[in-house]
Amino acid sequence: MPVSCAAVGCTNRFIKGSEIRFYRFPISKPQLASQWVQSLGRKGFIPTPNSCLCSEHFEPDCFRDYNGRQFLREDAVPTIFTASQSPGPDTLRIELRKNRGVVAPKDANKVQASQLSTVSEKEKVKERERAKVGTTDKRQKMKETNAANYKAAARRIHSRKV
Repeated sequence: MPVSCAAVGCTNRFIKGSEIRFYRFPISKPQLASQWVQSLGRKGFIPTPNSCLCSEHFEPDCFRDYNGRQFLREDAVPTIFTASQSPGPDTLRIELRKNRGVVAPKDANKVQASQLSTVSEKEKVKERERAKVGTTDKRQKMKETNAANYKAAARRIHSRKV
């Protein structure tokens, strides 16, 4: 499973040879872990043993140098979160897409018609909605075709045995 940052809006992932380091939540130290979660600002977030934050969310004084390598201090708390990452009252709700396993904003493609300034923008939204319906139809047809192929193969196998 890829290592990625748990901060809202942060897209950093572990890449071998990168300068960015990842640090697991200090679950064994509940008081410090709660400070991390509070600083993170994600409502209802419960860190797992694999939850991480990247080095970009820590001040330089949170690190200590040991033999030329940077190590996170034991009492370090992340404090650097950009304005776009900090949750606000009108933050979009996030939902897990079942079909792809990708996290995406809920209703990201739905835009109120009154918010669209030009006719071309309205047409683009309509085209996206049509494409979405077409994709759903294609998936349904594929499922039906696969089911029919499976039944036909099962009949062939059964007829050989008899």
